[in-house]
Amino acid sequence: MSDNPLLDAAQLARLKAKLRSGTADAAPAPADLPPPTESDLPGLGVIFFSGLSGDSDPYDLLLEVSRFVDRAGYSAIWTPERHFTEVGGAYPNPALLGAALAMITENVRIRSGSVNLPLHDTLRVAEEWALVDNLSGGRVDLAVAPGWHSRDFVLNPEAYETRGQVLNESREELRKLWRGIAVERTDPAGERHDILTFPRPVQPDLPLWLTSSKSVDSWRFAGEQGLNVLTALINFGPADLQHRIGVYREARTRAGLDPEAGVVSLMLHTYVGVDTYEAVERVREPMIDYLGSFVTQHATSGQAEAQDKSRTLQNLDADRDEFLEMVFQRYVSSSSLIGDVKQARQTLEGFRDMGVDEVACLVDFGLSKDEVLASLGRLSSLLSKGA
Repeated sequence: MSDNPLLDAAQLARLKAKLRSGTADAAPAPADLPPPTESDLPGLGVIFFSGLSGDSDPYDLLLEVSRFVDRAGYSAIWTPERHFTEVGGAYPNPALLGAALAMITENVRIRSGSVNLPLHDTLRVAEEWALVDNLSGGRVDLAVAPGWHSRDFVLNPEAYETRGQVLNESREELRKLWRGIAVERTDPAGERHDILTFPRPVQPDLPLWLTSSKSVDSWRFAGEQGLNVLTALINFGPADLQHRIGVYREARTRAGLDPEAGVVSLMLHTYVGVDTYEAVERVREPMIDYLGSFVTQHATSGQAEAQDKSRTLQNLDADRDEFLEMVFQRYVSSSSLIGDVKQARQTLEGFRDMGVDEVACLVDFGLSKDEVLASLGRLSSLLSKGA
């Protein structure tokens, strides 16, 4: 059986999910924690992607979680760039969010997850993120991506067909501007200018991640170019992830780079409960809603494979709920960080052994702020060595 969390309809006949209805009270929000010590597990950050909150205010969740993880020893806060969709629509501009986070944090890295470079003029990207770098005292990292939803390209229609090439050209230009190398532009009168962006950033170089999932070639390219990788288990599973990390490390070696120096950051839906049963039941309803909306969004993305999966789901009619339950069970068991602390450690150890350096804990998929904070408080115990 495939380890892909989005399964084929034919597997329905072989898998009958059994719904359970029990719930448990959310644990109280954690108190101040002592500084963590060195850990033998992947680093832990948080990532926001859907904008869904049980409290209905995604920005309150974002700010409160950011304050907590900053003092609890988490490594980074990732915010995405998403356009023209209700799910995720709270996050149209990660630089704006990054500026806000710079004002309320002192320690965590402030990261885009991701900037869709082909949608923008690189000059503006350089200006905005250099400003965040100044506000944060040099804590900015960027993941960049080509963009995936055709509708997003109403912002720059000409770039859609060549978005991969545009991404690479823009990425190189962004790095030049960050390092203080002027780029040439033409004004309305046809006069050429050497343009250098301001403010100048605090960091002399901009740490960059390439956002990649299923494409093996993109992993190889990231390795050859010395980029880090941000990924998620979308349309492939843990075994495929391990293979792609191997391709990435090998590509770095062939390029004369330290194969272990590249950072692989993995996004995982995260909820750590008082026990595994409680955790699974707590996330069941919001996760199933999230998975259903995710497939629906892919149906309009312009990608044939995603459209096929969505049609499969739509054609199930009465079996749709059962199919989503099956997908949920598969996803929770192999592609998430959902369970109690012991289960979380085992999951993190497994991904560490595959070559994952960091886990970006996706927390905004429908749980309340108190539930998210309680979960992150429990998970933070694994930031200390020997937990």
